[in-house]
Amino acid sequence: MLTVVIPTRNRQLELLNLVDKLLSFKNTFEIIVVDSSNTKNHEQIFTQNNQVRYFHTDIKSAAIQRNIGLNEISKECKYIAFLDDDVMPNFDYFDKLISLLKEKNAVGVSGFARNSKRLSSHKLNFFSDRFRRFFLLSSKNEGSVTKSGVNIAAKIRNSAPYIVKVDWLIGCSLWDFQVIQDLRFNPNFFGQSLGEDVLFSLQASSRGALYVDTSVILEHSESKVGRPSEFGFYCMWVRNRYAIVTELHGRRFQLEFHWSNLGKFLALTVTIFVNPIQRVKAMAGMFVGYYQIFELRNAS
Repeated sequence: MLTVVIPTRNRQLELLNLVDKLLSFKNTFEIIVVDSSNTKNHEQIFTQNNQVRYFHTDIKSAAIQRNIGLNEISKECKYIAFLDDDVMPNFDYFDKLISLLKEKNAVGVSGFARNSKRLSSHKLNFFSDRFRRFFLLSSKNEGSVTKSGVNIAAKIRNSAPYIVKVDWLIGCSLWDFQVIQDLRFNPNFFGQSLGEDVLFSLQASSRGALYVDTSVILEHSESKVGRPSEFGFYCMWVRNRYAIVTELHGRRFQLEFHWSNLGKFLALTVTIFVNPIQRVKAMAGMFVGYYQIFELRNAS
C-alpha cells in the first residue's frame, strides 16, 4: 500500500486541487493531510472520504507535520510519498517512482519538481560559477551536499532525461517505508522547514541508495501563500544549515559552514544595487540566523 503525506498551511485551493487529482489516480493508497492552517475548515471536507485522513496541528512546522503523518502510518504500509501542497503530479507519477525504487533496489527516489516560473532564469556566467564553488555554495556534483551544508539539485539537461544517484532528495519524494519507518524529520525546523528534506535524506542514505529520475516531472506552482520573506528565508538558510552540518559532522566542518556564509554575504553586498531593500533584508536575516545559533548553543 502507498501512503501520501501532505503537510499544508493556509492553502485551501492548492490543497483541494492536489487531493482531487490524487483521488483520480488508480493507485491503491491513502492520503494523510496534516494541516497547520489558522482554521480547521478542511476537516469537514475530508471526513467525507474514507481514503483521506485529516489531522490539524497548531505547530507551524512542515518538518513536524511530516512527522505527525509518519506516526499515523500503518505498519503494513509498503511505500510512503511526501508531497507539498502546491505541486501537481502526472497520473503515472507514483507508478514510475515505485518502478524505479524496485529496479534500483533503492531506499528513496524522486522525480524532478519543475517550476515554470524559474525555467527562464539565466545561467550563471563563468565568474559567478567559480565564485560559488570557491565559497562552497555550489558543486559540479549534482544531487550532492557540500561540506558547508549547501544542497545541490539534480538538473534537467538538454539531452535525454536520465537517472542519477544522489545524496539527498527533495521534500516531494517516495520511500521504502519498511526501511525508513523509524526515521523522523528534525523537529527544530519550523515554518517551511528549509533543509529538513536534506537532513532526512542524508540519514536515510546510510540505509540504501537514493535516485532521481528527471523524466518523472512534478509541476510546482510555488504558491505565494505562506512564503517566507527575504529576511525569514536567509535566517532559516543559515540556522538550518548549521543544524545539518553539526548533526552530520559535529564540529569538523564548522569552518566550511562559516566560509560559505561569508561568500553569500559578499555576493549580497556586491549585488546590493539590484534590489537594495531585499539585499539588506537578506543580510539582516543571516545575522539573526547566527544569533539564533548562538542562543541554541548557549541553551544546550
